Amino acid sequence: MNEKMIILALVPLFVTGSFFAHWITLLKIKTAAERLPYCRGAYLALSFQLVLYAWIGFHVTGASGPAVYLVPLGMTFSFAGDVFNLQFDAIARRIKEPVFGGIISFALAQFFYIGAIFSLIEPGLLINDGYLLPVLAALIIVPAVLFRLRVYNPSRPPEIMRGALIYGFILGGMSALAISAALAAGGKWYFVAAGALFFLLSDAVMGETTIYGRHPVFEYQVPWVTYLAAQGLIIYGTLVLAGGTC
Repeated sequence: MNEKMIILALVPLFVTGSFFAHWITLLKIKTAAERLPYCRGAYLALSFQLVLYAWIGFHVTGASGPAVYLVPLGMTFSFAGDVFNLQFDAIARRIKEPVFGGIISFALAQFFYIGAIFSLIEPGLLINDGYLLPVLAALIIVPAVLFRLRVYNPSRPPEIMRGALIYGFILGGMSALAISAALAAGGKWYFVAAGALFFLLSDAVMGETTIYGRHPVFEYQVPWVTYLAAQGLIIYGTLVLAGGTC
C-alpha cells in the first residue's frame, strides 16, 4: 500500500473512529429514545463528511470513469436516507413514515453502487471467476429468511415491510457483486467487499430493531458505526480502483 492510498484511507478511518468518541458521551443514557436527540446532529455531520469525501476525492485524485459520478451520487442519496431515518420532528410531521423515505433513498443509492461496480470490472469475470450466481442466490435467500424470522412484523405499516424486503434484495445484489469482484480480482476489491459486508450487518441490525419496532439501547449506535465503516470502505475501494492513486 503506497503513501497516497494510506492518506486516502485516513478520512473514512477518522470518521468511523470519531463515532466511538461520540458513543462514549451517550453511555449514561439508557434508552434509544433519549439518545436519539443527542445523535442526530453528530450522525448527519459524519455522513456529510463522507459525501464530501466521495465528491472531492474522485475529483482531486485523478480518478476516471463512470464511478467518478456514480459512487458520490450513491453516497449523496445515502445521506438523504440518513435524514429520513433520523426521524426529525419536522419531517415526521409531514411524512407519516419517514423510515420509508429512507428505504427509497438507500435503494437508489445501491443502484448507483451497482452501476459503479459494473463500470470497474467485466461482468463475465464476475460470473466465471467470482462465482456470482451462487453468491447472488445466497445473498437473496438468506436475507429473505432472516427477514421472515427477525424483521417481519404484521403490526407495522405494510409499506415499511414490503419496502424493507425489496430493499434487502437490492442490497443483497450489490453485496453479491462486490464479493464476487473480490473473489475474481482480489486486491483493492477486498475493501469494497468488506464495505458491502458491513452494509449487510448494519441493515440487518436496523431491520430487527427500528424496522421491526424493537428499541434496544444500541438501536442507533450499532447500525450507524457499521454503516459509516461500510460507506467509507466502499468509497475508498472504488476510489483507488478508479485510478485515484495514479
